[in-house]
Amino acid sequence: MLAATLGAALALQLALGQQADWDPRDDGPGTIDVSDYPEAQQKEYALFKVKCAKCHPVSRPINSQYDATNWKRYMKRMIRRPNSGINEQQAVALYDFLKYYSSRTAPKGGGEQP
Repeated sequence: MLAATLGAALALQLALGQQADWDPRDDGPGTIDVSDYPEAQQKEYALFKVKCAKCHPVSRPINSQYDATNWKRYMKRMIRRPNSGINEQQAVALYDFLKYYSSRTAPKGGGEQP
């Protein structure tokens, strides 16, 4: 019994170790209703959910208030991360989705805050 408990604890620790550290944005909504988005962004959202969840909760980018410039910088950083599994073509699609999403959620009357 003890061996099974220790094995389960080790497996959990290894699984959690592959995720990024907790961030306050992780506690926000983890999905986006893209039903009224253009078809291209709906497809990019599907890619976004898979690729971004590989390293951190999808809620993190969803709840980030970045503008297109910041998203471009972050995508360059993410593509260089070992094991991200994001190639150049996917990075372009992810950036396109995040740029579109941030344009829809930008605060009115002011700039976005990174």
